[in-house]
Amino acid sequence: MARPWRIQYPGAWYHVTSRGNERRRIFADDRDCKKFLEIAAESVESFRVQLHCYVLMGNHFHLLLMTPEGNLQAFMQRLNTAYTVYFNRRHRRSGHLLQGRYKAIVVEADPHLTELSRYLHLNPVRIRRHSRKGIVVKREIVSQYRWSSFRGYTSLRSREPFVTYGLVVSLVGGKDDTRGRRKYREFVLSGIAEDMNINYWEDVRGQAVLGSAEFMGWIWERFLEGNRKGRSKERVFSGLGELSPVVEVGAVARAIAGRFGIPADELITRRSRHRQARRLLLGLCYDLRSGSKSLAEIGMELGGVGAAALCRNRTILQEELQGDPYLARMYRALLRSFRQ
Repeated sequence: MARPWRIQYPGAWYHVTSRGNERRRIFADDRDCKKFLEIAAESVESFRVQLHCYVLMGNHFHLLLMTPEGNLQAFMQRLNTAYTVYFNRRHRRSGHLLQGRYKAIVVEADPHLTELSRYLHLNPVRIRRHSRKGIVVKREIVSQYRWSSFRGYTSLRSREPFVTYGLVVSLVGGKDDTRGRRKYREFVLSGIAEDMNINYWEDVRGQAVLGSAEFMGWIWERFLEGNRKGRSKERVFSGLGELSPVVEVGAVARAIAGRFGIPADELITRRSRHRQARRLLLGLCYDLRSGSKSLAEIGMELGGVGAAALCRNRTILQEELQGDPYLARMYRALLRSFRQ
């Protein structure tokens, strides 16, 4: 199965989840939960990661964290490996404890942090055995759940030194003070009265990114576009096409037609008499749209051009651009205009 791309950079925010192999329990009792948090505290300190929220849920866990040094992979490798070694030794078992790789969604901090923190902290009442309980009971369950960072968000006495509380509280309550903590508590618990089946995962793109179109475009340009050129990586990492900017063929044709002073619809026709402009159209669509469409799909939108013909056109165009500086500048300017 294809794996989601790992996006790492200093200051990145993540929602991380990891589940037990075959959905089996990874926390058998309180002792296991305590040990996991001990290892998490050590890992946070060693890798200088900011852990803002967590919840441990029997067969999985959630973390909301930020990596000032862009080292999520090293942090998670240490955390998961150390806990697996402990768990296997204590419970006299061997083999994989966790189901494959952890899932990490890189998050645009504003405006998703507060909603994500609420999503994490309400996990204890999302399980099936609590589904029919009333709102009052659910509020009590969330408030008293021991293996979550929520109690530290509402009471200074319950705070743990390895969790960073102030930022998320201030985003809801204005300040990390008594009033702010009270406002945060009501913000989280008010979510119980809303649709508990809301799934924010539906807004995640490429199995890896949650944020605005501008944020996804930035991620694509900075981390993914160049890495996508190798076919081996294209096979290994899934969902990249969902992050690439969507550029319409008609918009590209109109931009080129404006440069040449010709009708745009004549460029989309397969046997266009404007051969140079047509080559630019095919080349730009290849470069701009191959992240979200196959070459066969792109060719169909260009009047029924085959994938091989698109590749040949690109080779011819590259040679032409090398010999014509004016045309090369035009091509680069058009490319930049659609990638901004």
